[in-house]
Amino acid sequence: MKFQELESALEELVQQLSAADLLHPDKLYSPDFLDQINQSKYLITLHDVQYYRPIGINDAMKHFYGFEKNWLTGMDYFYYLQTIHTSTYHTLLNSLTFFRKDKPNYLNLEYKLLHHSKQFKLVWGSSKTIIRSEKGKPLFAITIGIEGKGVESASKASLILQLTTREKEIAKLLIEGLNKNEIAERLFISAATVQTHCKSIYKKLEINKISELISLGDTYSFAEADADMMDIDLSQLDPNGLRLGMD
Repeated sequence: MKFQELESALEELVQQLSAADLLHPDKLYSPDFLDQINQSKYLITLHDVQYYRPIGINDAMKHFYGFEKNWLTGMDYFYYLQTIHTSTYHTLLNSLTFFRKDKPNYLNLEYKLLHHSKQFKLVWGSSKTIIRSEKGKPLFAITIGIEGKGVESASKASLILQLTTREKEIAKLLIEGLNKNEIAERLFISAATVQTHCKSIYKKLEINKISELISLGDTYSFAEADADMMDIDLSQLDPNGLRLGMD
């Protein structure tokens, strides 16, 4: 339900920006664009997804962090590493995959951000591409978020991190619609072994049926990392989004 609210709010914001003719690269730093996003009660961040860096934040997000400025001039990917708790670093890979593969709809994530009180606060966020290149590739995106209510130390995201590599692999195949026998054939293991893993998956995720697992799959990634993202190390990216140490 929380993500449905954010998706609706994000869609409404994008429509407002479009109506004001502000969805152009040369207008993102304009006072008019800032005025528009400052009218929202939500936590808003504008991203340059081509080079994986933040561009700006609205007043609500600025007050959350305790920053002095809205425009994050000179910031690079370290911004994300420094403002997100290490337990939710997996959301950074999810974001990279989402925009690089240009997946449809919204990117819905749950993470912990560093509040101005020096404590990490649970935040739910929904992101969407708002400007594309002439070739249709994502260039800029907006994230609209809301602070979580209460303490959710055992969030589903943290529960998923408890799964082993094999359990994540099996969970992903279950979500794709394969039955236990098909999974056994795909992974060259016995059906009994698959059954044992399934019991462990359900126990760790605190769920009881496949529909709950599928619902989790709509929000979270059960893959260790997508195939083309396996070699990406965030600490090896330079401010311009280029790999370091590469010829």
